[in-house]
Amino acid sequence: MEPYLELSQKHKVLRILFGCVALLLPFLVIWQLMLIVLAVTIIFAFIAPKNRISVHICFAVLILVVLSWLLNFPIYLLGASVTIFTFNGVTRDLITQRKTIQGSVIFLLLGVIFAFCIGSWVIALTDVPLSSPYQFMFFLAVIGAITGAMLDSIPHSNENLTVPLGSAMAMWLFAGFGCWVTPSYLMLVLALMLEIGYISYRLNIADITGALSGVLWGVLIIIFEDMGWFTVLFGFFVLGGAFTRYKYEYKQSLGIAEEDGGARGYRNVFGNGLVALILAVAGGVFGNPVFMVGYLGAIATATGDTLASEIGETSEYQPVSIITFKRVRTGTNGGISVLGEISAIAGSAAIGILAIFLGMAGLQVASITILGGFIGTNVDSLLGATLENRGYLTNSSVNLFATAAGALVSAGLYYVLV
Repeated sequence: MEPYLELSQKHKVLRILFGCVALLLPFLVIWQLMLIVLAVTIIFAFIAPKNRISVHICFAVLILVVLSWLLNFPIYLLGASVTIFTFNGVTRDLITQRKTIQGSVIFLLLGVIFAFCIGSWVIALTDVPLSSPYQFMFFLAVIGAITGAMLDSIPHSNENLTVPLGSAMAMWLFAGFGCWVTPSYLMLVLALMLEIGYISYRLNIADITGALSGVLWGVLIIIFEDMGWFTVLFGFFVLGGAFTRYKYEYKQSLGIAEEDGGARGYRNVFGNGLVALILAVAGGVFGNPVFMVGYLGAIATATGDTLASEIGETSEYQPVSIITFKRVRTGTNGGISVLGEISAIAGSAAIGILAIFLGMAGLQVASITILGGFIGTNVDSLLGATLENRGYLTNSSVNLFATAAGALVSAGLYYVLV
């Protein structure tokens, strides 16, 4: 046990060393920074030569330095992303255990603090042409910290590579939009989403990765759009969680129930929500109403598909294949039933009606949403019966393509009819 503890301490020292390098960024040019990273790599190679953690950390920082050199990746974001997995990573480990909801929340909050402080430090001491640099940096720090916490919560062996790179790329992406909101408003939104994420985890609606992914989705959608758009997404979240538990014991007895009591993970969030997130951000940037219609179609598809699966699987009649219309076993990919198709319409209609209630859509747009959601749900079944059954797609990727289909159908109908 002693060598393990000693090695762990060395890893913490390495992280702190890289964090200290971030403090030197305003005083270094790129070639000097490269030499320092290489020197730290060589030093750590002697401290723990057989551990690949050192390689991942050094390689991640080196990639970001090269991006700063070749593609003008902002130095202040380099400093912020480095601190998200150095100072706050070590501090979190001193406070609580990793891979717990408490540890992830602490990692996120510490990430915001350290990323903002180091990013602001670099901005203050360098010539950065930003109109509201510190408000902008706080916005980016929140995005980077949520992304880093989400990646840190996903069980994998390369977190020392993915966490800094993922948080850096997320901040760089949104830095390009030039958007920001006041820190007070952003803190309220973040607090709301953390509360929702924590409750969803405690109710076993989502696991840690799903809860943190939902926090990221919610923050971005509220910031780039408004609470109405988020309420539509939240409606899907509530309906999906509720009907996943519908006759859960019966579905479990058939071997077709969702694993872990129906708790949704990051794959589910990405599969069902990535298209909607892209459309919400695009709608906020470009302001075209077609993005809202596509957004509603994507959410309607996700809702219709979830209800079609969770309710349709309880039908007393055996489903048929969407391709051959021959009887198939309950739970088979691509199997459809009358109850499932009615549930798909009901789920899509719930989103359309909610959009009317929120003032986002009139009767015509709501009808387009329902049709787009219903078609998207059946695209999901078609892809499941073909590409998923043959191993070319996973369930999450099928959901992704289906929601894209629902969004395209709704947006296309909007252009033609409105």
